[in-house]
Formats: sequence, structure tokens, C-alpha cells
Amino acid sequence: KLKSYEVAYCNVIRDEKIERIEAKLLVPGDIVVLSAGSKVPADLRLTELIDFQVDESLLTGEVKPIAKNTKQINNDVTIGDRINMAFSGTNVLSGKAYGIVVKTGAQTQLGHIAKLIGETKQKATPLQEQIKKLSWILGTLFLIVVTFVFFLGLIKGMPFHKIIMIGIALAVSAIPEGLLVCVTVILAIGMQRMLKRHALVRHLVAAETLGSVSVICTDKTGTLTKGQMQVEEIIMPNSSFKISELEKTKKTFLKKDFSTNKELEKILIAAILNNDAHIDLKTKKTTGNPTEIALLDAAKFFNLNIKQIQKQDTRINEIPFSSKLKYMATLNKFDDSKKIIAKGAPEKIFDMCKINELEKFKKIADQMAQEGLRILAVAEKNLGKTKDQNIDLKEDLYDLNFLGLIGIKDPLRRHAKKTVKELQAAGIRVVLVTGDHKDTAANVAQHTGIIHKNGVVTGKELDNFTDEQLTREIENIDIFARVEPKHKIRIVHAWQKHNKPVAMIGDGVNDAPALKAADIGVALGSGSDVTHEISDMVLLDNNLSTIDAAVKEGRTIFDNIRKVITYLTSDAFGEIILISFAIIFNYPLPILAPQILWINLISDGFPGIALTMEPCEPEIMNEPPRKKNEPILNKEIKTIIFGTSIITDIILFLLYIYLLKTNLNYEHVRTIMFTTLAINSLFFVFSIKSFRRSIFSIKLFSNIWLIVAVLFSFLAQLTIIYIPILQNLFNTVALNFLDWGIVFMFALSKTFAIEITKKFFIKK
Repeated sequence: KLKSYEVAYCNVIRDEKIERIEAKLLVPGDIVVLSAGSKVPADLRLTELIDFQVDESLLTGEVKPIAKNTKQINNDVTIGDRINMAFSGTNVLSGKAYGIVVKTGAQTQLGHIAKLIGETKQKATPLQEQIKKLSWILGTLFLIVVTFVFFLGLIKGMPFHKIIMIGIALAVSAIPEGLLVCVTVILAIGMQRMLKRHALVRHLVAAETLGSVSVICTDKTGTLTKGQMQVEEIIMPNSSFKISELEKTKKTFLKKDFSTNKELEKILIAAILNNDAHIDLKTKKTTGNPTEIALLDAAKFFNLNIKQIQKQDTRINEIPFSSKLKYMATLNKFDDSKKIIAKGAPEKIFDMCKINELEKFKKIADQMAQEGLRILAVAEKNLGKTKDQNIDLKEDLYDLNFLGLIGIKDPLRRHAKKTVKELQAAGIRVVLVTGDHKDTAANVAQHTGIIHKNGVVTGKELDNFTDEQLTREIENIDIFARVEPKHKIRIVHAWQKHNKPVAMIGDGVNDAPALKAADIGVALGSGSDVTHEISDMVLLDNNLSTIDAAVKEGRTIFDNIRKVITYLTSDAFGEIILISFAIIFNYPLPILAPQILWINLISDGFPGIALTMEPCEPEIMNEPPRKKNEPILNKEIKTIIFGTSIITDIILFLLYIYLLKTNLNYEHVRTIMFTTLAINSLFFVFSIKSFRRSIFSIKLFSNIWLIVAVLFSFLAQLTIIYIPILQNLFNTVALNFLDWGIVFMFALSKTFAIEITKKFFIKK
């Protein structure tokens, strides 16, 4: 995908003439000729230029055009400040330039990004690490238990074939092989739920990872902001308008105010005529300088007919914008009269105007700049019905009538501030990492609610930090500005050294290495193909609020994995304890191999899979993110599995001994034990629906699939107890009401024991 940014052919000067050659044949020292619309074929040191502007968003993430010059600069400045350089893969927006090739191929800035991506290794997700640890723990534990039972059986003189059958059945029972299916289903369902919220998960295990993140490093352009320039405010001598406030009530506003507001009409017509952006009649797409595109979009907002105005009031002459002049002036024909229109930096336009309130608008312009707006001043001069065809525009740029100020910015996304607040409430640190200027970054952070009490750290300052220093200081920094791809990777790694799972959000090629280095890389739907390929998740609607929803789903996924593991392993211990104790104390086996398999596959299997469908719990976003090394089996779950379950299963074994001493035959007692083990899990599964609340304060019917699974498993158990052909197959007999009373009493007691354990941990 990075290769798609390479240039196939370019113009170079060789033997004192311009030649068109393949870009791959360029060598350092070649002189390349660049013009508007072309793509830069290598990293160039600019030597000559005319009004030359480049789009460097590929490398810096900045949407605004960069005006270049040939002045000498320091070697240690960041990419965004190397204004005498043009970099490979970037687009020329306007003007013409000559540049000497200094780097080609892998040595260019684009090549460095490719190298960073190649060198960055993707780590296993926190869930993968925890599942791996859990597998070793359970595998080792159950292997020891099964081996113990096997040798115990040999010592007790049990037939070899019977020991083998019991050993295999115990192994199948003890190891929750259904866990693999359940975890996969939980992740797949999580992916589906996230997709409904417009978050496309590209790797299955990544569905959970976002739920565990402690830090979200986000790019500015296209992520917190829309990634396109837009007119925010128009201030005129007698009125002013904020477009963002009018967007909600556009129809009402147009009917009520616009028809009578002639000064608004004047400034918008001036912005249309003093403008080089172009609207394609077929595609309706506007191309050109982003600032000038924003001016035309504002005119569209107020329903002006742009094409008609441009056709009716033609341009006769112009002074093109340049970084030196800082303004653009045009001479336009209005019917029989002529008019001069000028737009540009306020200080330049003010000098041309005969304005009485100059100081007032200077203060307004300063205030708008502090709010992070890029300001244009607009003025005009009506020359009347002059017949002079040789009007000197430069000589006539005085005594202009001031029309107003236009504030332009890359606006925040609609839900950006709300999302940042919700993420912070969930205990997630939001860090701004941008290639934009320091002041712009601080302004965006202020408006989105990102904490920046310790100021802004720039890429140049980061270069003075060793990795150890950055790791020490990283928790005190919330805003990074003027950073390059290499800086973004260092920031991600510094957070990871604090054992914090990190998510990186970005849309540009410059974000790609950091997306790969992060625990989860999140790309925007409108982002580059490179970020899509590398990311774990894509926000299809480009809406940051989707992240909040995805975090909630990620936490739900981990919650449900814990619930399933608790459910499947709790019941396994009952079978192990009954069989082990029966062999140790020389009692007949309380349960047979086919019965163990039945419980494992049918009684536990269907409710276990149904638990994967558990909806999100209301409190889930009010908790801090779990620690990266926090095990799946926390203290509460260990207590339920190894404490509560083992104690209740020992009680079950004592019940078994008691029943053997009654007048019931052995097959009858074994059926009671078999049914008790099969049914008790259908009761306590409802306790496991939530570890935050008791069974009495949760919605038992919130998961209809669980109800269906429990009913199905219960009916299936009845069939093998009461249908003769299945009785013979599973060695069961019909149970009476007293037997069912014993079964239900034990099932309720185990549920009650789990509830007491939960109550203790909830209170704690």
C-alpha cells in the first residue's frame, strides 16, 4: 500500500534540458521540476520556487497547505517545519519549484515509515496472554488430578479398562474444552455488536482488547477534528454569524435573515470571486486550496449560486496569493462597472482599507486567533463605469471598503468532547499526539477536555529525552505536538512500559507504525489504505464516539469470558471430587463415564454457550480499566471455583454416602448423583450472570437464549431419566418427588453459597 504513493515518472533537468524519466532512476543531485497537481518523487531541497504550496498530510497529518521557501534552516527541526524541503509522496497544491534530490527510495521520509512498520512487531493481546496462562494452569492442575485418580484406582485394585474409561471421562469433564467454542463465540458476537455501532474489527482477538485499554493516544486531524477546513465565523461591521450554531437551524435562518442581510451577501460574493478553487460540474466535487474550498462551502451553506456568480461577474486581472504578499487581489467586471476584491492576512488588508473602526477589528482578529481560527480579512473597492483597460491593481489597493473577517478552522467532530469525557469517566487516559503546531494542539485539547496542565511537549523536545527519561515522564504529559512517526512509536512504548494497554487512533500514513506498535490500532474509515491494512479496528463512520461504544463492548466481552470460565470450571470440580473421594474411601463410583460426558456436553454445554450472549451490565463504564497483568481468574472467581464449589461438592459426597446407607439401590443413588450434578449448574448459572449484583437485583430474563438453553438442558435430562431406551443407555432409573426434592435442595444450596461469596466481594 505504501508503494501506491510512489511516483512513476517525473521531470528532471539533465544536460541543461527538461527530460521525463522514471522516478526510480532518480539519484541524489538530480534537479526535479515540480508544478501544481504533481506528486513529489523524492526528498528534495528546494532551490527556486514561485508561490509553491504542498499538502504534507501524508507525513504530518496537517490538512492545511504548507507554503515553502528556500531559506536555510537548522537540521534538527521536525518534518512539519522543514519548509525548504519537499518530501516524497506529498502533493503539490499550487505554484512551481525546482529541487535537488537529497534522498531516494528507502532513505526518504516515506521510506522511513515503511522501515518503522517493518521493524515494529505486533505483540499478543492481553486476552491471548491471559488465556495462555489460564490454559497452563488448568491443564497442569487437571493432569495432576487425573493422574492421581488413575494411580489411585490401580492401587485400589480397580479393573484397568474401568480406570482408563473413568480417567478419560474425568479429563474430558475437567478440561473445559467448551471454553474454546465459547470464547470464539463471545468474540464473534462482540464483533457483530461493534459492527452495528460502525466499528469494524479486523482481527478476532482485538474485539476484547479495546475493553482493557488504559490509555488512548489519538491523532488530531480527522480524529478529534473533521480533517477539512471549514468557515466557523463571519464577522462584519454590523452583524456576525457562527456557522456551527446555525447548522442545526439552517432552514429557519435562511428564511428569516439572509434575504435582508446585504453585507453578508457582499462578503460571500467577494469570497467566491476572489477564489481559485474549482467545482467540477459532473462530480460536484470541489478541488483546490483547502482554505478556498472552505469559502465556497460557506457560500453553498447560505444557498448562493456559485457558478452563476462566477459567470456573471468575470475576473479581468489578478494578483495571485503568495507567502510573501500574504494576500490575493482580483479585478472583476460587474455588469458595466469594475470592482477590486482583496482577501488575505488581516494586517495586510487593514493597511489597504479606509476603516474607522480599525482598532476594534484588530482586537477581534487577535481574539479569533487565540480561539485557534485561521483569519482572512476581505475588502473591496468599486471603481464604477471606468473605461480604463490598464488598471494597475497594485497601485489601486488603497481606500478599500472593509467587508469583514472570516474565521476558518478544522472543526471538532460533533461528539469529540462528549466522548473524551466519557472515556475519562471510565478511567481511560486520553492523550493527544499530533503533527500539528503546539498552539493548535493546546487549543484542540482545551476544547475537547483533554487535560494539559503540564503543557505541550514537541517532537524536538522529545528528541532530547532518552527512552528511560520518557518512560519516567510519560504519565505527566497529555499533549504531544509537531511529532513524527518515530516519536509516536516511542510514546506508545513508553506507556506500555508502565504495563498499560495502549490504543492508538489515526488516519494518516504517518500514524501507521504507531498503530502497529499499540496493543490495538484503530483507523478511521476515511483514513489511508495503509492504516486500514495495519489496524485492528476501523471506525467506519469516522466518529470518535464509536470508540466509547467499542470500549463498552470490549469490556462486556471480557466479562462474558470470565462468566463462562467460572461456569464451566465450577461444575467440573464436582465430578472430580465425587470420583476421587469414592476411590479413596472404597465406595462404588457415584457417576459413570457416559454420564460425565452427558453433563459436559449437554447440561453444561448449552447454558455455557448461551452465557456468551449476555448483554452489557450498566455499571461497566463506571469502573477503571483492568490492569494488563490482571488474571482472568481473580480472587472472587477463584473463591467461587476452588472454595465455594469444592465445599458444596464435599457436602454432595457426604450426601452420596448417606444415600448409600439407606434402602435405595445403587443404581437409584447413582441416578440422583448424576441428576444433581446435571441440574445444579442450571440453577447457579443465573448467579453467574453478574458478579456486581445479587441474583435478586438482576434481570433474569435479559438473556432469552440462557432461558431457552436451561429449559432445553432440563428437558434433555428428563428424557434420559424417564424414557426406557435412554435409561438403558445411561444406566438411569426414574426418580420420585422426594428424589427431586434432594436434587433441587442441593442446587439451591450451591446457588446460595455462590451468592454469599458474591455478597462478600461486592461489599468489600
